[in-house]
Amino acid sequence: MTSSLLESRVVLGMMLVAFTSGAQPASAEGDLSKGKTLARSSACIQCHGDDGNARSTSFQPIPMLAGQPAEYLVAQMKAFADGTRMSSTKNVELMVQALGRLSESDFQDIAAYFEAQKRY
Repeated sequence: MTSSLLESRVVLGMMLVAFTSGAQPASAEGDLSKGKTLARSSACIQCHGDDGNARSTSFQPIPMLAGQPAEYLVAQMKAFADGTRMSSTKNVELMVQALGRLSESDFQDIAAYFEAQKRY
């Protein structure tokens, strides 16, 4: 099974669990204003865009964060920060460094901000 197909299945599974478990969305825990400030100061927006609508190319695919469930975004940030999620992109080291400096609360705030953004 290709890694992108496996990643897609994992994402769908996590979303299904999040939507059917009755759990409170992480955005209820995050602060949108702080999240926007953190996304800018942590350089998230340099690649993912100010509103999370990354402008990818076939040479450098960048995930869109806008409208993604906050629970999923928090899980991915944690995985990058602790080194359990690796990526084939050339910027994976930047992700690990930037996220390694942030707290759980910071992840919640950033996730709440990007979840609230509209996908184009």
